[in-house]
Amino acid sequence: MPQRAEEIAQQFHQAYEELAPNHGYETREASRKPWSEVPENNRSLMVAVVDRLLSEGVIR
Repeated sequence: MPQRAEEIAQQFHQAYEELAPNHGYETREASRKPWSEVPENNRSLMVAVVDRLLSEGVIR
């Protein structure tokens, strides 16, 4: 499941960055990075959140 969680977190990050301007939100320059450049602690947090949601059945 962790690999799937990372794939979902990466897709979430990408979609969030792409959709933010359509909702009147501009992400901070410091956080506007491709997944490969997101700091490790931020990536691991996002993966952990997705992993929990998968394990709780919130997302499938």
